[in-house]
Amino acid sequence: MTLLSVGLLYAQYLQLHADVEVEHDGRKGVIPGITMRSFTLAAHYAWPTAAVWSLVFIWLDRFRTQHMAMWFTAFAWGAAVATSISLVVNTWMAGMLSVQGGYDPSGGAGPAIYSAPFVEETCKVTVLFLFAAFMRNRLTSMLQTVSLAGLSAIGFAFVENIIYYARADNYARITVQAGDPTQAVRQLVLLRGVLTSFGHPLFTSMAGIGLAIGLRSRSRLVRILAPVTGFLGAVIGHMAFNGISSVVPSKDLKVYWFVALGIVASLVIFLIVRLLREGSMVRNRLADYVVMGWLEPRDPTVVGSLARRWWITVVATSHGFATWWATLAFLRTATELAYLRDAVTRGTADATQDREVALVDRLRDLRPVAITESKGARPVAPHLPGWWPWRRGRAGRMPAFAPPGPGSRPAVSWVPPRP
Repeated sequence: MTLLSVGLLYAQYLQLHADVEVEHDGRKGVIPGITMRSFTLAAHYAWPTAAVWSLVFIWLDRFRTQHMAMWFTAFAWGAAVATSISLVVNTWMAGMLSVQGGYDPSGGAGPAIYSAPFVEETCKVTVLFLFAAFMRNRLTSMLQTVSLAGLSAIGFAFVENIIYYARADNYARITVQAGDPTQAVRQLVLLRGVLTSFGHPLFTSMAGIGLAIGLRSRSRLVRILAPVTGFLGAVIGHMAFNGISSVVPSKDLKVYWFVALGIVASLVIFLIVRLLREGSMVRNRLADYVVMGWLEPRDPTVVGSLARRWWITVVATSHGFATWWATLAFLRTATELAYLRDAVTRGTADATQDREVALVDRLRDLRPVAITESKGARPVAPHLPGWWPWRRGRAGRMPAFAPPGPGSRPAVSWVPPRP
């Protein structure tokens, strides 16, 4: 995936860096391509937005956390694959619609409203459906699908912002009437990187919600309609966003911006409620194994609480790498067991007894090494080597041992045994 991403991004750079011949009113000219200096400056302004939103969506996936490889794949797909396909298709669609946009025909309002949302959302959510097709057992909750959808959208927005910022900087440098290039780029950064940075993650998250509903349903009809509905919601939301931005005057956009913030706040509240319900589900499903005598009574309480999970992980870290690793493995295994049980109760999985026994055996093997109880767990002081300066200084301040003097009381008195 890394090599594919690098290759596609380099192909985009070559396309945007090349000079373009244009013709207007019978006169031919050349529009210079975007320089490496502009791309470098644009990346400098674009990465903070991507970093902040990536941390938010990674944090959202808290219970059955995905592997780093899946997070990277989702982000790289959005950044390289989705942007590359969208750049080609949007430009072609703009030409078919006969949009006059200079050397960048995809910049017209028509493609931005009618074709770009469908093309971009299709490209971004494709990675989710690939995960669902080839790694079905890894997608067990709505938090996971929304997290992956958000990362794909963030990767897309990251590269898209770089292109927009670089174009603005490059245009301002070759056009005298454009004014200060730095000021032009910073205004665009404020608009795209701050005020409306929620756009792409918001739209693609709708598709993630629909996919999760479909994966967790027993009804074949719901399995088809839910992902399609989520995708259409993403496309329609994207169309509305682009349409309002393109048609409504700037002075009237503030009202629509507050409406968009209300939608974002509703999504945040919805996901927080889902996060709390996931914890409740983990506790309830693990309680079934407590009744059967397979788990300890406190296991559901510890594994189903984010605060307790965090605390025992901190405590395990102070006990050394082996304890820390065993604790993480214990939490992951117990969480997988809870989701497996939930799939059984929902009727979306069968013939799981062998897997359940294997997970319980794994928990039994990890329990002696891992920290599995939060009550009374305390971090331990690190064992410092003898050459450590702080330890040598502390040892030097301690009084040296000396035998007791005459008439002094012994530290331990001897008591003769009873007859």
